[in-house]
Amino acid sequence: MALLKSLSLNNGMNVEDAYIRIDGITGSKENLQIGVNSYVSQEGFNKGYDYLEQRYYTFTPSVEDDAPNFIKQGYEHLKTLLAYESAVDV
Repeated sequence: MALLKSLSLNNGMNVEDAYIRIDGITGSKENLQIGVNSYVSQEGFNKGYDYLEQRYYTFTPSVEDDAPNFIKQGYEHLKTLLAYESAVDV
C-alpha cells in the first residue's frame, strides 16, 4: 500500500502525484512512530531513486485482535492529517 498526492516541497518544488509510503515503523503498543518517505513516482521508487522528503509521525495503535496491522493503521492515521487528507490509496 502507498498513497498518491501532489506535494509542495520546502525547496519550492511541486510534485504532482508523488508516491508516498511508510518506509519505517518503530515503537510499542502505546506509541508508534512511522517514517514516511515521498518519491517522485512509484516508478522512481522501483528504480531505487532517493526520496524527495522524509517525515515522521506518531500515533497510538489499536492492539485489538481484529485491528488492521500496524502499517495499515499508519496509513489510516496519515489520512486523518491535513497534509494527507486528499491522498489516494494505491
